Amino acid sequence: MNLSSRPASHLLRTSALGASVALIAIAAPALAQTASEAEEEDSGIIIVTAQGRSQALADVPVAISAVSAETLRNSGANDIRQLNQVAPSLLVSSTGSEANGSARIRGIGTVGDNPGLESSVPVFIDGVYRSRSGIGLNELGEIDRVEVQRGPQGTLGGRNSSAGLISIYSKKPS
Repeated sequence: MNLSSRPASHLLRTSALGASVALIAIAAPALAQTASEAEEEDSGIIIVTAQGRSQALADVPVAISAVSAETLRNSGANDIRQLNQVAPSLLVSSTGSEANGSARIRGIGTVGDNPGLESSVPVFIDGVYRSRSGIGLNELGEIDRVEVQRGPQGTLGGRNSSAGLISIYSKKPS
């Protein structure tokens, strides 16, 4: 069968299909370029790991306060007791040494500075549980961000986190 014996509609259909494939091939690189430009414009998105994976703060259905390194510097917070200034509903206090500090979120937490009691608001540094919440920010290097989860959503953190939790993330080496 040669081209002259095929109906004209078949030839038209074949050429239309070829033209649409060519248009799709040309349009695909343009879509990729606009997507990367959109990501550059949205560099102000705050990424948190409240549910065990990195997500944008706006997409997380958890009561959480994320404090960036810049906000910490501007507030002058250099130990965990001074996080009260930047995270609402968080109260960290100690009557003795800094190591005996206890945290309360929304008024719920372990009362007293008894070293035998573990806090119901634990501190995690780079995902590692710290048994004493008072020893938080002072011996760390540069901090990338601090996340304060309020309420029972903190139970995703595990042990002793019924009132919430404080997660401190150090800056990655460059």
